Amino acid sequence: MAEPTHHERLSALDAAFLGVEDRCSHMHIGSVATFDAAALGPGGALDLDRVRHLVEAALAIVPRYRQRVETVPLLGHPVWVDDATFNLHYHVRHTRLPMPGDERQLKRLAGRVMSQQLDRGKPLWENWFVEGLEGARFAILSKLHHCMVDGAGPAGPLASPARPRVPSYRRARRRRGSRPRWRGWPRASSPASARPLRRRSTSRSGRIAASTGPRCGWTRCAP
Repeated sequence: MAEPTHHERLSALDAAFLGVEDRCSHMHIGSVATFDAAALGPGGALDLDRVRHLVEAALAIVPRYRQRVETVPLLGHPVWVDDATFNLHYHVRHTRLPMPGDERQLKRLAGRVMSQQLDRGKPLWENWFVEGLEGARFAILSKLHHCMVDGAGPAGPLASPARPRVPSYRRARRRRGSRPRWRGWPRASSPASARPLRRRSTSRSGRIAASTGPRCGWTRCAP
């Protein structure tokens, strides 16, 4: 007898994004970002093996990008299930623009990619790395279904290759949960910068209470 399993059910809003999608009206979103390739070293070539390694490491944080949508028999509710045949090379793709690699050609590529519907039999995201742009640049074209945006965040592992690296000592401090110690307010460097604030208010007896000095001590003044 098979052991019972539990799968996370899509929310009503995410299920609606899947329900209204058809061949003519797609419900995925996309973005195109360009980067300077000069910082990659001589030639400005992308190391796709390293890029896939970074994306694969980020998938451990957001497992939604390894899951696909299935429908519960009889009930028809969509749920998230792990994709046993997940292939990272299918989702992280590489291409190159022909010469001269201007923005017009990049827009045509983005339009062709965005016009194709995402495969429901696989996790609903794609990430294209485009080389050959003029001005020694490359682009990242991200394609993500709307039902994954609200459930896992708009970026997830797609932003991993563009995320700045944190020094190791900072990562260690974050793992330990340490926080910077409070050292108090900085002292004034000159008497002019330490002018006390004054605040006046009228009490019930009609007397005026004034606040003077850096410690804001209340003193009662004569009427």
